[in-house]
Amino acid sequence: MKKLKILNSRRFKHGSMATILTVGFIALVIVINVIANLLLARFPVNIDLTEDNIYQLTQESVDYAKNVKTDVDIYVCADHSTLESIASSTVYYKQAMEIIEAYEKQNSHINVEYVNLLEEPEFANEYAGYNVSEYSIIVKSDKRVKVIASLTDLLDQQYDSQGNTKISSKAEQVMTSALMYVTDEEVLKASLLTGHSETDISGFTSLLNSNNYEVTEQNITTEELDPEASMAVIYAPTTDYTNEELKKLDAFLDNDGKFGKTLIYIASVNQPDLPNLEEFLGEWGIEIGDGLAYETNTKNVYGQQGYIMGLDYTDTDYTADLRQPDLPFLSYYTRPLSAKWEEYSNATTKVLLSTPETSIVVPLNPDEDFDVNSQPQESHPVAILGQRTRYEGTDPTSSNVLVFGGDTMFNAQVLASANYNNNEYTVNLVNKLMGKEDSLNIVSVSFDQEALSITQSQYMTFSIVFMFALPIVCVIVGIVIWVVRRHK
Repeated sequence: MKKLKILNSRRFKHGSMATILTVGFIALVIVINVIANLLLARFPVNIDLTEDNIYQLTQESVDYAKNVKTDVDIYVCADHSTLESIASSTVYYKQAMEIIEAYEKQNSHINVEYVNLLEEPEFANEYAGYNVSEYSIIVKSDKRVKVIASLTDLLDQQYDSQGNTKISSKAEQVMTSALMYVTDEEVLKASLLTGHSETDISGFTSLLNSNNYEVTEQNITTEELDPEASMAVIYAPTTDYTNEELKKLDAFLDNDGKFGKTLIYIASVNQPDLPNLEEFLGEWGIEIGDGLAYETNTKNVYGQQGYIMGLDYTDTDYTADLRQPDLPFLSYYTRPLSAKWEEYSNATTKVLLSTPETSIVVPLNPDEDFDVNSQPQESHPVAILGQRTRYEGTDPTSSNVLVFGGDTMFNAQVLASANYNNNEYTVNLVNKLMGKEDSLNIVSVSFDQEALSITQSQYMTFSIVFMFALPIVCVIVGIVIWVVRRHK
């Protein structure tokens, strides 16, 4: 009876209800937590709170990954737990892992796996011919295989003018490029012609590689040009071509009368006279001038040097797809070009990039009395496209010779900068000449704050404002306040 009274007591009823509610609430929390973990395992969700979203794919990569129709396997040759441990203390590898794993979240056709080569020797043997080692990345489809030698290839290391090291991530560039390479129906070939003491071409080579051109070097002094190559590149040679070598160029561009080939020639301020090559370019309507382009208007000058300037986009055919057409194409230490004609028989020329109308040409070795201010000012072409066209019925096919006035336009640091359009414009231009639709222009992600790019005029304005005007205003305001308070 006493027990029954206790069970029926108000305190017991309320206490029991509270206990039941507490237990029920805890059980509900546990169930929700289990369900949430299952959902996150199946549909991972990461929130990137970094200013530039460095742990997320750009929309360009997302769109491409979502449209992949064939199965792609991405193998990271490393123990997952070991790599996670490294990534926990190194932002570079943390970002790389997040980017790699982001691709399979976009498309069920894409699969990412971590493979320990020591524990899976059969896998290691399968890819032995690709020089795979620990921390290599293998991207594979039924069409082809792309191997990224090491995780360090996902990083870009540059040195500024003070010798400081600047590390940025090109993980998304490399991985999306590899994805495109193994899924594209056709991969175009490009031949880099060597044998004449060419300057460093690594920046331009990287540009082509990242847009899925199969790049190979060919020594033109001993080899015939690959007939399967769509494009050949001559990058700032410092010795002249022979007549036999020029015949190889003619044969390549003629393509047995079918045309459809492109030659890119990049000049340099460090070149001596190259009469044979210059005569060859002249046959395509393009002449390379002496001296250097120099800008006199400080509004167009960068780095406080007249030799460094933003160029004008003379032809709009290759600027329509630029995401930020107001960004400059940076030119520095560039030789002026000229077009011999606009149209001649089946040949045409088109100026693509030119210096501002306030620019002049400065001799390479000016006299002591050379006066910049007394020189005639006019626009000078620095990129010209020469074309020869044939018709099959009403369908035109062209071979192209594209000439740039300076190799410094394709310096790796300039191409990697988001402040300039050198990368995107060049990619758009080359791809359109090749008839290639897919292009890739993903800027490297900097782990440091990128320096602000300003013209000399802006630099002078900021200097006057912050070094003189602002301090003077502060002094005047201080004096006024002091005088007012003193006479109260």
